[in-house]
Amino acid sequence: MELTRGNNNKIWEVIPFLCMFLIEGCTIALTITAKSAMAIGMSQFVFVAYSNALSSILLVVYCLIYHRDSMKKVFNVKLLSRFFLLGLTGITIAQNLAFTGLRDSSPIVVCAMGLLLPSFQFFLNLILRKAKLNIESKSTRIKLTGVAVSIIGAITVAVYLGPSILQGPIIGPIMLRSSKFQFVFITTTEEWMFGTSLLALATFFIAVWSMIQVSTFSRFPDMMVIVACYTVFGTIQTFFVDIIANGDLSAWKLHWDLELLIIVLTALFGTLVRSRIQAWCMSLKGPMYVAMFKPAGIFWANFFGESFFGTLCYGSVMGTIIVGVGYYTVLWGVREEAKKQADDSTKTAPSDDIKTPLLQNQDADEQV
Repeated sequence: MELTRGNNNKIWEVIPFLCMFLIEGCTIALTITAKSAMAIGMSQFVFVAYSNALSSILLVVYCLIYHRDSMKKVFNVKLLSRFFLLGLTGITIAQNLAFTGLRDSSPIVVCAMGLLLPSFQFFLNLILRKAKLNIESKSTRIKLTGVAVSIIGAITVAVYLGPSILQGPIIGPIMLRSSKFQFVFITTTEEWMFGTSLLALATFFIAVWSMIQVSTFSRFPDMMVIVACYTVFGTIQTFFVDIIANGDLSAWKLHWDLELLIIVLTALFGTLVRSRIQAWCMSLKGPMYVAMFKPAGIFWANFFGESFFGTLCYGSVMGTIIVGVGYYTVLWGVREEAKKQADDSTKTAPSDDIKTPLLQNQDADEQV
C-alpha cells in the first residue's frame, strides 16, 4: 500500500513537468507553422486578427456560460478603458510586432527575446517606483547580474548570426518542402537585426501589458472575463489598424486551406489548451514553476531547427543560451526577494491571522 502511494506521488510529480515541457514544444511548432504561412504570403496582421477573433468568440461564450454575473459588471468606463489598454499593448502592438519580427528572423530568436521579459519588468518597476534599487540587497545584485547577462545574450543574437552548425551556407529562406506548402525556419539574414529588434520591442510591451493586467486583476478579480474582454478589444483594434494602414481587403479573404487550419489551431491552443494546462500546473506547483519552463523553448527550437531544417547558427544558439542564463538569474533574484519579504512578514506579524492573508494576496498577484 505504501509502495503504491509512493509511485502515485512520483507520477504526479512527473505529469506537470511533462505537460509544461510539451506545451513549450507545441508553441514552437505552431510558431514555425505560422512563420511558414507568412512566408507564402499571409499577412501577419491578418493572422493576429483572425486567431484572436476566434479566441474572442470562444472566451465570450465560455464567460457567458460560466461567468455570467461577472460579465454584467464589465460595463464600467474605468474597466473598459483598462480592457482597451490591455488589448492595445498585449495584442495590437505586442502580437503584431512579434509576428512581424518572426517573419524576419527565426523561432529561436523568438525564444531569446521572450526571455528578456523579467529584465524589462525589473526596469519598469524601477521607473514606476514600484521597486527600489538597493545595491546592498543580495536579491537586487542577483537581478542586476541577470539583467546584464540577458542584455549581452540579446545583443549577441541581434548582431552575430554566425556560421551554420551543419555544413552549408544559409542563403534565403531554408525550407522543408512539400507539394503545396513549405515549412520555413529561418529567413534571409538581411532582415535579421530588424526582426530581432521588433521581437525585443514586443517583449517590452508584454511587460507593460502584464503590469496593467496585475493592476486590473486587483480591481476586478475574474481573470477569464478580463482575458475575454481585452481579446475582443485587441481583435477590433487589429482589424481597424490593418485596414487603415494596408487598405487591401483581398488579404482578409480566407480559403479552406492550411492557412485557415493554422489560425484555428493557434486560437484553440492558446485559448483552451495552453492556458488551462498552465493554470493547472500553477495551482499545483505555484506561479514560479510555470515561469521556469519558458527557456524550454530553446531546446525545442534547437531540436526542430537541427532535426528537420539544419539551419541553426552558432551565434543565435550561443546568444539564446546566454539570455536563458540571465533569465534564470533574474528569477533567482525574484525568489530571493520573495523569501526575504516572507521572512520579514513572519517576524513582524503578531499572529497567523495577519500573516496568512498577506501571503494569499501575494500569490494572487504573482499568478497574474
